[in-house]
Amino acid sequence: MKKEWKRNLSIIIPHYNTPDLLEKLIRSIPADKEIQIVVVDDNSSAELDKLGRVRAEYGQNVEFYVNDSHVKGAGACRNIGLKHADGKWLLFADADDFYVEGMYDTVAAYFESDYDEVFFTPTSIYLDSGKPCNRHEAYEKRINQYLANPSRENLLRIKLATNAPWACMIRHSVVRRNNIRFDEVLFFNDIMFMTRTGYHSGKVKVSQETIYCVTKSKGSLTTHIEWDAYEIRLKEFLKVCRYIKKKYPKKDFKKLDCTGLGMICMAVRQHYGLRKYLYIINRFFQSRIPLFSWRQLNVDLLKKWADNRSHRKLDSNYYVKQSVK
Repeated sequence: MKKEWKRNLSIIIPHYNTPDLLEKLIRSIPADKEIQIVVVDDNSSAELDKLGRVRAEYGQNVEFYVNDSHVKGAGACRNIGLKHADGKWLLFADADDFYVEGMYDTVAAYFESDYDEVFFTPTSIYLDSGKPCNRHEAYEKRINQYLANPSRENLLRIKLATNAPWACMIRHSVVRRNNIRFDEVLFFNDIMFMTRTGYHSGKVKVSQETIYCVTKSKGSLTTHIEWDAYEIRLKEFLKVCRYIKKKYPKKDFKKLDCTGLGMICMAVRQHYGLRKYLYIINRFFQSRIPLFSWRQLNVDLLKKWADNRSHRKLDSNYYVKQSVK
């Protein structure tokens, strides 16, 4: 019988204009014959000499491709990577992040397991100082809640609300068998991919072990999100909500709080104006997705949104970076 997979693990990396950070990421991955590293460049326009040096230096252990789909963004790059992936398991990394020491021993322990997804706990740091930051905290919180109380609700929150594939190892056959691909949009291309993968996965492992470090640029903080970026996020979020509503029992949908409250509060913080607020509300009505659930309306939550409106700062490069994530 022909062997379905050539090796145990494929790591897919979209890249754009950050060759120094890409090199750091590649160096954090052990050079092992059981690991396939696939880098798909999104037609970089800067530091091309450095990128050429990285390709020359690591070309023996890394497969480099260029996004020739005529669709810009990490979604298109990741889909090209999937076409070339031949590992039994999949990991997805962003070019400005890196793996922690010992990651291979951690993931290799699950190569012969019968899990479909293995969720590890990420960490995060500021790029300029190396000090800890908060980009991983929501992800970590869901994992800790499940480990403290391994209920169906908490498991679904990991499988369906963990939108970033940062530290999740996925069985390749689940993706291939169900023809799961990334949405080829500039922002938040991974939300639907992770939701569909979560739905089609059977046995899942949740681990406190850390394999991946997310980075954040501390010097580029702003309070503004462009409307175009927000609208794409809204469309992707509604698509996920409709999918969950269709595929899962009504009680699961309610427990997951798939509502418009978070998106509406985000829009209010950005001061988009009454016309756009009404547009957002209408989109939820059209999709038959509730605007809020009663358990979301509590004093602590409302205080949190109020505080965020006044004080929260977001990474101004986040939406640019999402185009190649």
